[in-house]
Amino acid sequence: MLKTELTIRRIIGVKNCWQTVEPLVWRSEKDEIVVPAGFIYDGASVPRIFTNIFPKSGERYDRAACLHDFLYATRMLDRKRCDEIFYEAMKFDKMTKWKAWIIYQSVRLFGNKAYSDHKALDASKIRL
Repeated sequence: MLKTELTIRRIIGVKNCWQTVEPLVWRSEKDEIVVPAGFIYDGASVPRIFTNIFPKSGERYDRAACLHDFLYATRMLDRKRCDEIFYEAMKFDKMTKWKAWIIYQSVRLFGNKAYSDHKALDASKIRL
């Protein structure tokens, strides 16, 4: 479950780009993940055609999207577990069940490129 609030600042001059100001903490029976202050992410990856239903930010899935982006960026876990945590985080934040399910299925179907295309970041070197 998410233990802290999402405290971010918008990066001026860059569309859909935020930076964490405080750590975001996830704890479950299986995992403990800390998104450090200073992590830069781009919100939920939603195709433009669907942004009326699933905005990139400002929804109940903001914390889950930040956590998921961090997990993909660092590759600390395999992709399937990253996506499961994303789904668990959305449910924890009381996201509408059908929306959480659609978003989860979307990352399962289309997330491989985002997960595998980038060089993994060293989480210990992220600083504010």
